[in-house]
Order: sequence, then structure tokens, then C-alpha cells
Amino acid sequence: MVTGMNMFLPALVLLVAVGVVAFLLLRRGKDPVPVRLQSARTSPLPAPMPTPVAAPPAQPVAAATVPPELAAFQLTPAHALVPARTEALVKVFQHVPRPPKLLHHLLSPDLFGSASSSELVDLIRAEPLIAARVLATVNSPLYGLRSPVHSIGQAVTYLGLDAVRSLCLQYILVDAFQADSPERQQVLDSTWRASALASELMQHLARELGVPDPGPLVSAVVLSFLGRLATAAALPRKLLAQVPRQGLLPRLVAEQQILHLASPEIGRLLMRHWGLPASIVNDAAGIDAMLVTAADPAHPGQHLRAALGYLCARLGEQLADGLRADLVDFTLAGSDDPDWHHLFGHLNPALQQRVEVALQAPALVASVARLLKSRQAEQAAAVQ
Repeated sequence: MVTGMNMFLPALVLLVAVGVVAFLLLRRGKDPVPVRLQSARTSPLPAPMPTPVAAPPAQPVAAATVPPELAAFQLTPAHALVPARTEALVKVFQHVPRPPKLLHHLLSPDLFGSASSSELVDLIRAEPLIAARVLATVNSPLYGLRSPVHSIGQAVTYLGLDAVRSLCLQYILVDAFQADSPERQQVLDSTWRASALASELMQHLARELGVPDPGPLVSAVVLSFLGRLATAAALPRKLLAQVPRQGLLPRLVAEQQILHLASPEIGRLLMRHWGLPASIVNDAAGIDAMLVTAADPAHPGQHLRAALGYLCARLGEQLADGLRADLVDFTLAGSDDPDWHHLFGHLNPALQQRVEVALQAPALVASVARLLKSRQAEQAAAVQ
């Protein structure tokens, strides 16, 4: 009998142990997921697989949370219009004067690839009005020079090729569009100011991030404002009043409803009409198109240059419109603005951090403040 009991007790203990373990497993399976995650985070022991829990795949989440107004918008490409509609749009913008030959020279692939500044200097000298404006800008409080600059060559030496080219492009666009009312002038001024700020930001980011071949990208950022300038200058005032001044998505929606084509594609039509290089045309028109361009996980970095240009263009607009006083506390995180939605997919977290650090640099903050002050002084002088 004792022998039977001795054989039975171990089996009983084992059975009880199995039951207890099963009970605990069943009880644990009924706990809500947040409790399990919280206990894993607060455990003093190192978690064996922290990364999969803390960083789930980002792309499916982003695709599921596209803002409804963004998901409902499709950017109509210029080539999709019927010929009659294209001809009608060309007539709307037929009063926009053709730019000087300097524009084509500035955007020549050969000039971008040239390591010498002498050719650029000679081209600008051939346009006395543009040259005078560049020198006036370089000698303004914007740059705070200790001694004045007397030649375009000195300006290129001090600012660099990309900066001087950008100034020339801005002034060419200024000359191409005129205002017939204070309301129209206000929109044009805001757009010019935004393009100047976006150019400054793009030049700084290109240096800090080591962007290869930055010249065409900086130029494309400036030219990405061409369609908005043309729309602001050509639309009848009653229709112009229906176009929101702030927010890229609502503006493109309104433009497309009125003109059947939004400003990025209007800019594309104008640049083609002017005979600009196809690569520049595509780069410039593609910047605002990043609004509706989702990142492709299979090709990371495919649209990185356009994404950086888009970031600078949007920040330039916000600074110009007074929506941001500066970039001291700028961060890419936490925004639910549809204009920023797809941008996050094109910039990985490490790059986002580098971008934020670069944009918060004291030198850039000071430069932006001077540029805003300078543009405001120019507008005040023009009104007087």
C-alpha cells in the first residue's frame, strides 16, 4: 500500500503542476494587449526583442491614415488635358512675357556642370538690370558685409554659384508678373518672399546633408513657384479670391476646379512653352507633386531630392505667410496637416533628425530672420 502511495504522489504533484501552469497561461491570454506591453516596458530585465514591438512597419499604418481630403484629391497632369483645354489655358497666360535668354543660360546643363564661375558672371553682366539687383541684394543688410561688393564676380565669390543663380531666377520671375490691384500684389509678394526663403533653406540643407549636385535642385525649388505666380497674376480677381492663400492642398483643389489644372502643372506648361530643359521642368513641377506622392517601400529614397525641395517650399510659404515666426523649435513630428502627410514616408527617422538639426542651426535662423526683415522693408519702400 505504501509503495502504491509512493508511486501515486509524484504523479499527483505533476498533474497539479500542469494544471496550475495551464490555468496561468489561460489567464494571461485573457489580459488586454496594453497591459502586456506596459509590463514588458517596465520590466527590469532586458526585453529579448524590443525593436519589433516599438517599431512596427510604418508604411501600412501611413496608408491607412491618409487624411480623407488628401485621399480624395488627384493631381491632373498637363498631358491629360484635351488639346482644346490646353489651348484655352495657354491663352489665359499668353500675357506673361517670355523671360530673357539669361533664364535659359542659367538653367543650361552645361553651366550646372561647370566648375568655373566666369561663364555665369559673363551671362549676368549681359543683363544690366538683373546684375544691378543682385549687387543691391548682396550689399543690403541681408548679408551684413563689412565692405561693399562692386562686381558680379565678387558676389559669386562671396555667395557661391547656386546663391547668385537663385537670385537671378527670382528677379526674372519678379519681372514676368505684374499686379493690377493691392490684393493681387499681396499674393505675388507673398509668393516671391516664399520662393526666396525656400531657396535659402534648400541651399543650407544641401550643404548640411551633403546633397550631390545641389545647383539644379535649388533652381527647381525657385521655379516650383512659377505656376502659383502665373495663376495669381492671370486669374480674374473674383476667381483669385476663391483660391485659398494658405495650405497647398486646398489651393491646388481650388485651382484645379477653376482652371482644370493646378499650379504645378501650369508651371510645367509655361516652362515647356519657354523651352526650358526637360530635366529642370520635371524637377520643378515634381516638387509640389510630392503632396500626392506616397513613398514606395521597395525603392526607398527614390524621391528624396524632391522631398527635400518640397519641405523647403512648404516652410518658405509658412514663413512668408507668418504661420511660422522662425524655425527655432521646428520639428517634423506630430503634424496632422495633410500637406505633410506623405513627406514622412520619404524621410527616414535618422534623416528627419538631421533635417531638424540643420534647420534649427543658429546661422540659418539668423539668415531667415534677416531675409524676412529685408523683404518686409522692400515691400514697405515699394508701397511708399
